[in-house]
Amino acid sequence: VATQKKTSISLRTLEGVIIREGINGEPIQITSKCIELDKEMVTAFGVSTAILENVIFCHQEESNWPLSEGKQLKNKFDDIFAATKYMKALELIRKIRTEK
Repeated sequence: VATQKKTSISLRTLEGVIIREGINGEPIQITSKCIELDKEMVTAFGVSTAILENVIFCHQEESNWPLSEGKQLKNKFDDIFAATKYMKALELIRKIRTEK
């Protein structure tokens, strides 16, 4: 929560709580800062951060991204499918093959 005074602006970070069901059916409660909760959501859903942001928890105003312009659409797909990591891995494999 941000508050503005005459001379300064202060920012206070709130804690979030996630309650999920454990293996035995008992509730597990996780209380932490937002960044750690984001990591927990990625682990719980078993998908990448890009899929969480662009597909599952996409804001209604941004839900038409599949209809956007070419470069923006390519960037979204690159994020979702981790295409840049894939291309770097292919380059590394080719480099190792040529060295042998």
